[in-house]
Amino acid sequence: MQFLITLEETEFGFSVQVPDLAILTYGETIRLAKQSAVEAIQSNLNAYKETGQKVPDKKGLALHLENPDYKDLLFGFVNVTVSEERMAA
Repeated sequence: MQFLITLEETEFGFSVQVPDLAILTYGETIRLAKQSAVEAIQSNLNAYKETGQKVPDKKGLALHLENPDYKDLLFGFVNVTVSEERMAA
């Protein structure tokens, strides 16, 4: 699965958000920030599965691009390997 992320440079590295899952994490480099996002997404998806909750639907890219909270952020995507078993809730 592919997830939209936003990146923002900070004095400590890069803050990364996954808007569709309300995840905020960071990494010292862009590569580490993206890796942190992938790990956070996998953990988040596991939590949804374990609690029997439905994963929130992804919002359209345009909605995030128009969000004033994200106007100065860099957008990107990360790929997360998720088994179908995990997604069935």
